[in-house]
Amino acid sequence: MYILGLSSYSHESSAALIKDGEIRALVEEERLNREKHTSKFPKAAIAECLRIEGIGFQDIAAVTFFWVPLRELAGNLPHILRYFPASLNLLNAPSGGEDLKALKRLNLMGNVGRAIQAEFQLARPPEVKFIEHHLSHAASAFFVSEFEEAAIITWDGRGEDVSTLLAVGRGNKIEKLKEIKVPHSLGHLYAAVTDYLGFKPFFDEWKVMGMSAYGNDSLANAFDDLVEILPGGEYRLNLKYFQFHTHGQSRWVSDAFRKKFGPSRAVNAEYEQRHFDTALALQKIVEKTGLHVAKAMHAATKLPNLCMTGGVALNCLMNKEILQKTPFSEFFIQPIASDAGTSLGSALYHYHQVLDRPRKFVFNSAYWGPEFTNEEIETVLKAKNVRYHKSEDIARETARHIAEGKIVGWFQGRMEAGPRALGNRSITVNPCDPTMKERLNARVKKREFFRPFAPSVLAEKAAEYFEIPKDQLSPYMILIGDVLAEKRNVIPAVTHADHTARVHTVSKDVNPKYWRLISEFDKLTGVPVLLNTSFNENEPIVCTPLHAVECFLRTEFDVLAIGDFLVVKDSNP
Repeated sequence: MYILGLSSYSHESSAALIKDGEIRALVEEERLNREKHTSKFPKAAIAECLRIEGIGFQDIAAVTFFWVPLRELAGNLPHILRYFPASLNLLNAPSGGEDLKALKRLNLMGNVGRAIQAEFQLARPPEVKFIEHHLSHAASAFFVSEFEEAAIITWDGRGEDVSTLLAVGRGNKIEKLKEIKVPHSLGHLYAAVTDYLGFKPFFDEWKVMGMSAYGNDSLANAFDDLVEILPGGEYRLNLKYFQFHTHGQSRWVSDAFRKKFGPSRAVNAEYEQRHFDTALALQKIVEKTGLHVAKAMHAATKLPNLCMTGGVALNCLMNKEILQKTPFSEFFIQPIASDAGTSLGSALYHYHQVLDRPRKFVFNSAYWGPEFTNEEIETVLKAKNVRYHKSEDIARETARHIAEGKIVGWFQGRMEAGPRALGNRSITVNPCDPTMKERLNARVKKREFFRPFAPSVLAEKAAEYFEIPKDQLSPYMILIGDVLAEKRNVIPAVTHADHTARVHTVSKDVNPKYWRLISEFDKLTGVPVLLNTSFNENEPIVCTPLHAVECFLRTEFDVLAIGDFLVVKDSNP
């Protein structure tokens, strides 16, 4: 049985295809339409999922969607009335990733079946199963975890009218324990301060997290006034500091916030120390609140296992606190934790929870997108008039270039799903060079100095370089580890200002080609670590050979390792 899951009209539009509960494909629309964080209907992603599996719409038993529009309408009516008349501003405020007005967005969501019919020229619109947003999140994590039962926390900006779901998964069922309703939302708190600091809410939160390492504690106590910690894992925002609950994305913080913390930073303005202090204070209150919620979940369930997902679960520093300071012993954090993962979750929820089908699939990889043959790659290289040669050992030859200090684009296998490049669409460089971070930013990435780069490390040697709470591995770059003191000068390019790193542990059985690349670098240098960042330049991660070659040609890469072919910039003036 094939089920096609969709996420659209919010942000991170995606399509996922499962067969009998097993993931077959998951593709984000941005990777194909090249619009970062796109919320548009995922026509290209749907087509790619069908192409990967070699099926057509006639083979699809059910179509699922990650949102229940009617629940949003009904659930938010009390909110409108409570904050009336200021809440009327919400009707005209930007909503979702394309700045749609709320009613327009809900209409598009409710008519997604008609969009499928029109885009794929079907005789009739397919029946669409609408699944609650946070249940879609929960299903994306628990149903593919290795746990027979687990506590589940999903948290983000908002679903229909919920920001945080506390639930328990047992077998093939998920049971809600508690919902925290908007406007009380850790995701919206982080988005509001992201906007205040001059960045784009819902998209640039990781910039703020990176800034926090450069802050001091001058504002930490002041931020305690923003969130009220309540019994039972609940929390409330102090709404006098915010206006998003009455004005949506058009106005995030209030005059009271600016009076307390100073004027907002304009886009592209210089950074002041108070901006870094604000980022640290925000990070600390999110960690404190997240830890409170997680501890309450353990107290309520007494279970040893915890599943987490939703955009807030991409906050690696909060995850570290939860791993270190809660009694949970085993964890699964869905790496596709953004809304891109809810297409998968809606399909899994329908298959397991609604149809009562048993679980048999365990998530062990994020490589669910398209891949390309050497023949397809070579066609692009020839069309772009690029000089190249076919390598007899692409890992060994590429490792030598990296050891020599070259900036290398590494394009192999199936595209990763989720926000992290995990060794199939990566830029890889030598982490031992203390100047590499600045060189990489100046020549390719063009991003802020305070944003760290991540290390990819052989899983079996990770403990020699990093201390990750409870000896967890981090195959999806979603956990923070402390760089061991004696290794900080060995791998300075991936050691952040606070001596941490967002670790990516690489296993031979999951990604043998990338594992070999790191292993060959280890043979040359004695260091089983590479600096790994996404293969892109202020755009979505490259997906196809054409994207990779064009990015390579327009930036200051030195080498492109694509399939079994090697392209060296010096030979391509």
